Amino acid sequence: MKQYPVRCALAGAATLALLLSGCAGLPGYPDATDAPVAQLVAGVDCQAPNLGDAVPIFPDGQSTQTDLTVTHPDAPEPGRVPVDFEPVAASLCTFYGSLDDEQGRWSAVTVETRKGDFGRLLSALAQPNDQPGLNQACTADMELVPELWLENAAGEAMRAAWPRTACRKTKPATAKALEKLELTDTVKLPLVLQIARPALDAGCTMSTGTPEQSQLFGTTGLQTYTTQIGQDPEPISVPPAEIPSYAGVDGASVCIYTVDPVTEPDLSELESIEGFDDDMLGSMLTVGSGTFTSATTLEADAAALLPSAASALQAPACAIEPTRFAVLWPERAGTRLDTPIQVELDGCQRLFVPASNPLVPAPALLAALIG
Repeated sequence: MKQYPVRCALAGAATLALLLSGCAGLPGYPDATDAPVAQLVAGVDCQAPNLGDAVPIFPDGQSTQTDLTVTHPDAPEPGRVPVDFEPVAASLCTFYGSLDDEQGRWSAVTVETRKGDFGRLLSALAQPNDQPGLNQACTADMELVPELWLENAAGEAMRAAWPRTACRKTKPATAKALEKLELTDTVKLPLVLQIARPALDAGCTMSTGTPEQSQLFGTTGLQTYTTQIGQDPEPISVPPAEIPSYAGVDGASVCIYTVDPVTEPDLSELESIEGFDDDMLGSMLTVGSGTFTSATTLEADAAALLPSAASALQAPACAIEPTRFAVLWPERAGTRLDTPIQVELDGCQRLFVPASNPLVPAPALLAALIG
């Protein structure tokens, strides 16, 4: 099955959109070979830190520092294959997916190794890049192209450049030549640790919003607007969500977080936009978050306090910022509920449930969480 290059056509009208950046294959426009000669390095390295810029960040976690940037140098820029280079293997690096090990869950790169007669591939890679023509149209689709390494018998390798059309798409001859080679090995390698093992085992995310942020977005009814041509918009109030029931809860897993320092967003570019005034600037929200530090579970007697959490007393006004908080995931008959409870472990020491104002936690529950 063809795996490269992957073309992801944009849906709807965007698929038919045209970019005035020039297209290949039209007569009257010269070719240009603008790629430098490829640099020879010690070996194939799909884990180089300057590769895989398009690796998606996990939706339930943030990247953590690893030693990959120390053990792996940057890969050289891709280039043309010298005429005297004799490859014995081609490696394709596809940056997608994940890999679990004893340290946790990593973003990953899949490496395919192909061998065979490289004559056709070398001919395809020797094609020049096409020079863009004047006001020629290109389709607005995106091409995700694997990194391509060629390795010689001595184990030395170079990062090869895919010849491009004037629309900056890869010329098809390279992909067709790679398909003719024999796939001899496929391996998945780690890149960036996304979720540490303790968080992964406990079902915790590596980062989450603070309780104050949860209260801000969980108690305010949203509004949408409907209108007809020639009429002023009419607001439609969306009722807030109902306070969940924790009846029958018999356990809970607990994720502990440390509040991250608040970083003010850089709005300098927005201030230069015509119509962007001080009132709009003041309405920008600074989102608070916390980073995972540990995980635990609630004993049965502490978990028994959770069903009454939604009916606890409303907490008094308080402006002391917490430095630590817990996210409790109640369980009923071994099944985790999707309505977590958040508790500030210091500061105001308030309890938050969805669609409710801050509440006063039971002292025994707070004591069990603080330990």
